[in-house]
Amino acid sequence: MKRIDRYLLRELLPPFAAGSLIFIAVILVNTIVLNSAAIFSLKPPASVILRWLLFRVPIILTFALPVGCLLATSLVVSRLNRDYELLACRLGGVSTWRLFRPLYLFGLAISALSLANNEYGAPYFRTKANEVLVQQIVRMPGAWVKSDMPFRAGDSSVAHVGRVDLKKQELYFVLIYQFRGGRPREAICAPLAVREGHGWVLRDGQHNWFDERGRLLRTERFARQAVQFDPNLATMWDDETEPEHLAAHELARRYRLYHAAGDRPAANRMLYFYNTKFAVPLTCLIFVLLAAPLSLRFTTPGKGNPLSGLSITIAVVFFCNGTINWAKVITLASPDPWLPPIPAAWLHVLVFGLLGLHLARRLQR
Repeated sequence: MKRIDRYLLRELLPPFAAGSLIFIAVILVNTIVLNSAAIFSLKPPASVILRWLLFRVPIILTFALPVGCLLATSLVVSRLNRDYELLACRLGGVSTWRLFRPLYLFGLAISALSLANNEYGAPYFRTKANEVLVQQIVRMPGAWVKSDMPFRAGDSSVAHVGRVDLKKQELYFVLIYQFRGGRPREAICAPLAVREGHGWVLRDGQHNWFDERGRLLRTERFARQAVQFDPNLATMWDDETEPEHLAAHELARRYRLYHAAGDRPAANRMLYFYNTKFAVPLTCLIFVLLAAPLSLRFTTPGKGNPLSGLSITIAVVFFCNGTINWAKVITLASPDPWLPPIPAAWLHVLVFGLLGLHLARRLQR
């Protein structure tokens, strides 16, 4: 049996790698098209664009790995069934369930790889991709300014910056709110923040304190005050509307921050994407559970269309992706959605996972 297991894994790897790479290439081309105005306005050399695209590959892997698993399983099972190899194994006393076990273990292993990439690889390389662009920006003649930037400033604070000058390393029109008990208790504002050493210093600002009802208690002016911001301005390039690219611990921290601030839509958004960090990687295993019995069902020994595996791949991806997108839209459309964030994040796992387990159990009969 170990020889058969190794044989199946060797059969899986080439179509898995090819399917994942093709999907990555398609998404990279789409990325260039969608970002062409912003990227090419910087007039970067080809090496900069290439580095930026390479650093974005781990981000795309989250969605490429499930497609690779699905395509590889469909093609391999269809081919083995058409070539009588599955029939020969069953006649030799090997059950279909036992025969497909290495496929399921492969899907589980790729799910674990996707989860690790989701948590550690994608957030790190997203920052590296941003740094590539920032390095190109600061080489351009004249300052480059990014306007209207909200971001986090601590476990209980949110900040808003009117303008960010990436070349001068300066922040303009800075406003920081500190929350306790879901209400703002302190507010710090300043027209300018500058880099000094490894930190930031506010200039000529004002510090306000509020009571538990939000009424102003007192105000103090200051000439300079240090604040804890990320010293790497490449993070200012990040789009705060894309929390799916953040690590799970950062999403959890933001959820606590927005929940304490009473911002329910933002808290629901963070809670939804926090759960998708664990739900989406399981799609690799779910696709294998679905593809193996479906491919066996739609091919017969000695017959079958070679493209049947591709057809099954397209159909399963279409319905699963539709479920994920509709659940996302419904739960993020309003501050009080009828589909809460946690069930929405796990809906495709529940629906397609149960279907895959049901089909897999039928193989034991």
